[in-house]
Amino acid sequence: MPQVTGQTHLVGVVPVHIKKPLCDAIESVPNGVFFHGNNHHQPRQDEIIELDIEIHDFLSQQRHWELVRNFRPFHDCDFHVDLACEKHEVLIEIEKGTAPRLELDILKVARACLQFPEKWKYGALVVPSTHIQLRLAGRQKPYEFLADHLKPLVKPILEACKVSGFVVIGYEDPRPERQ
Repeated sequence: MPQVTGQTHLVGVVPVHIKKPLCDAIESVPNGVFFHGNNHHQPRQDEIIELDIEIHDFLSQQRHWELVRNFRPFHDCDFHVDLACEKHEVLIEIEKGTAPRLELDILKVARACLQFPEKWKYGALVVPSTHIQLRLAGRQKPYEFLADHLKPLVKPILEACKVSGFVVIGYEDPRPERQ
């Protein structure tokens, strides 16, 4: 099962009643979703949409987690957020592809918090800390890139959008390193 390897707040603080169950959900995902069938020698190369499903299903079983998958926070554009929980005022993006759009994920949450401050206050971005290397970021891993390099760029934007807390949670992808 994937292990949480780190947590970094880009701005503010996301409360523990949101972070802890989300980390538990990540660590509950079976390794099998990252591989073809039960063959742990044949890693999948496509987007692992089952990661969203497993995290959704785990959180849905927790008290006070009423989730919407593929939530559309805006009516004037076609973007969606992987998971939304109005009760906790949090929007969650889960990166599971080989070419993540990290900046877009952050901007979607920032805009929702700015446009609907009575509804959304927190954001969470779940990203691999292993397996994927970002070609346009010197082959850094997504978690490392966000925590070390992107944070100073997006922090003022998140603050201006009145985001109360935005956490990046890194997870260990069980597949071998991708070159």
